[in-house]
Amino acid sequence: MDDIVFVGDWIKERELGKGSFGTVVLWKHKRTDEKLAIKTCQWGDEMTAKHRERWTKEVEMLQDCKNANIVATKELPPEFVTGLERANPSGLPILCMEYCSGGDLRQVLNKPESCAGLKEQQIRQILSDIRNAMEFLHLSKITHRDLKPENIVMHVLDSVQPANVGVQGQRKVIYKLIDLGYAKEIDSNSVCASLVGTLQYLAPEIIYSKSYSNSVDFWSFGLVAFELICGTRPFLPFMAPVQWMPYVKKKAHEDICIYETFHGDIQNSTEIFPENYISKPFKTLLEQWLRIALEWDPKLRGRDTPSRVTFNIPSEQKVATSKIVVFDVLKKVLTQRIIKIFSMATLSHIAYEIDESTTIAILKSQIYNDTKIPTSEQILVTQMNFMELRDDDCAVKYWNEDTMLYLYNKTNLIKDYVEPTVPIAVQRCLEHPKALYNFKNSYDLYKSGLYFVMSQMELYDSLINGFFVRAESLKYEGKQLLLKHNSVDKDIASLLAKQEILKQLVDTGKEHIKHLRETSTGTNLLGGFDKTFKDSDDITERINKLQTAWSQLTVRLQSATRRSNEVITIELSNFVTKFNYQVVYSNAYKAYLSYKKAESMNRGREKQCQDIVKVCYDCLKLRSKILQEIRSQAFVMKLMDLSTEFAKIGDIVSHASDNTNKLVNDLNLVLKELTDCTWSTISLVVKDAAGLSEVPYSVVSFEKKDFKIGEPVSNHCIKMTNQVKEEDEAFKSLIEESMKLRKSQINLSLKLNSQKELLHKSFYDFSFLDEA
Repeated sequence: MDDIVFVGDWIKERELGKGSFGTVVLWKHKRTDEKLAIKTCQWGDEMTAKHRERWTKEVEMLQDCKNANIVATKELPPEFVTGLERANPSGLPILCMEYCSGGDLRQVLNKPESCAGLKEQQIRQILSDIRNAMEFLHLSKITHRDLKPENIVMHVLDSVQPANVGVQGQRKVIYKLIDLGYAKEIDSNSVCASLVGTLQYLAPEIIYSKSYSNSVDFWSFGLVAFELICGTRPFLPFMAPVQWMPYVKKKAHEDICIYETFHGDIQNSTEIFPENYISKPFKTLLEQWLRIALEWDPKLRGRDTPSRVTFNIPSEQKVATSKIVVFDVLKKVLTQRIIKIFSMATLSHIAYEIDESTTIAILKSQIYNDTKIPTSEQILVTQMNFMELRDDDCAVKYWNEDTMLYLYNKTNLIKDYVEPTVPIAVQRCLEHPKALYNFKNSYDLYKSGLYFVMSQMELYDSLINGFFVRAESLKYEGKQLLLKHNSVDKDIASLLAKQEILKQLVDTGKEHIKHLRETSTGTNLLGGFDKTFKDSDDITERINKLQTAWSQLTVRLQSATRRSNEVITIELSNFVTKFNYQVVYSNAYKAYLSYKKAESMNRGREKQCQDIVKVCYDCLKLRSKILQEIRSQAFVMKLMDLSTEFAKIGDIVSHASDNTNKLVNDLNLVLKELTDCTWSTISLVVKDAAGLSEVPYSVVSFEKKDFKIGEPVSNHCIKMTNQVKEEDEAFKSLIEESMKLRKSQINLSLKLNSQKELLHKSFYDFSFLDEA
């Protein structure tokens, strides 16, 4: 087939893969640029009947499998039937498939940056896609039997991105299963007895037993998942299957990995290796699932009945009381919402499971348990809109797989000393830099060294981004404080307007009462006004103090918001340019690649690893230098000062708002007291109608003929403009009613005087009584 380059309008681009008797080639249409992956059988008559059956079965199965996560077959262009006749001596069906341009998962895992596993978001997407494909196959009563990273490919999407796609760098991809050559139609109770698949991913019963069921796929799936998380297989990866399987057979149900210690001892573990990039809650959930998938007993594997039970119950009876849960449990794990947080003060990534009932207050309590930062000192900011989260907010509102919350300490942006988390292998090499390492230990060191540098780079990136997020959140906080300030400012303006009305009324009242007391007229009716006038003076003094303090605060807030809007991006960029991990990372990357290239030479001998030891030492030294320098940077001091200033201003604004509301209430109370005192005095005057004429005109009378609403009642009144606000309408109505009552009072006084005159006149002559 190597000599066939053109078939019609199709051009051969390259060979994608070659198996035991099949070859996959990429073809591209020269006019439409369409690409196809075409698989042909390179064998001829020497193929056995079993092989021919297997090939035909794979073609039929793929054509019947319509699933988004299984590579799709396409109709073979007719020109290939004759064009590839020489390349298909067996005469078996030619398999035409969609081309997945992203390569396979093994290529991803072989990259140096994947030596300690993949990122959590990518792991989630791969497991979700493969779970979907495997469940589909099992529901179709098909066992794959050869699940491994090489048989998982990445289909890169061009423009339309459905909701269920993953991210490989910045590319949108879907992960798909390929190669159903070893797949077999089998149900959960069926067995088959052929040794197939890649040995390292084979379930134990395929080697140890003559029969097996579709639970073999659970085992392979568990191994692949572990490798995605840690970059290595869980069970003694440096040994052949026949060597490591006896150890696995003895493991407890809770054990999910077995490894060699530095001194060659075999150690079981119930946890995933600590060198990984996934969050703690996700790690815990996956460990629970891995116990189900990596169960030794095939009759219990993937089911809800744990192994190693103490009851004397036959396996067959246990199976009857259990059900397959491996796919359902994984689905639940992958749908669990985990909110991720970067703590600036402790330089650490923390994460928590959340649901609809989780509030920010609950989240802060959990954070306190891990960081010991008091809840009252915690500031949580979302990267989505740079808002500080309120305690009563629901945490789910701010959950997103792509974003992270940032945690700040109100009193301490970064601690003086934060101890780094260093892998055990790196600690050992720093303590013994000239030690000799065998192949297994040296590989562990190079892998751990590169992981350590990458993890420190990730922390540094989060730290720098945390400064940027804090700067943006302070801008937002400044805007919110301005809005709150303006609202309080309006309330204070309204208070001052009311206070001016009260002042005018009190000043006029004081003049009238002073005149009455000087003439000793009606002094027995004026005692209640003194307290009201004193209360008015007290409120005026308090309002003046508030107004002075508020003017000072306004200047202070304007200065703080101006400083918060000053860009710190340039200062951050300059610091990152001066201090970064690029040189250290480049050296670690080169050291790892150099080691991998010489892997075959390193297998049988011990060696020193001074290159990676130096990288680890340089990494720690750079980390210490960065943390020492960054605390004295101007942008850090600026952020700390602004954070403190806005906190103080926020408290003052809140107190000013409370004081304003209290002063409004107190002022309204004085106005009411003044009104009540005025009307009480009028009531007393009315009752003492006989002496009404002695009361000064300015207190109880007015010019009837000239009175008009809105005009002054006497020369002592200050003419009011028409700039009366809505809240003063009630007071205006009170004045109008007062005038009406005064009119009625005068009419009543005139009638009373008239009746007094009539009583003094004689209507009858009683002189005849004298004559008698």
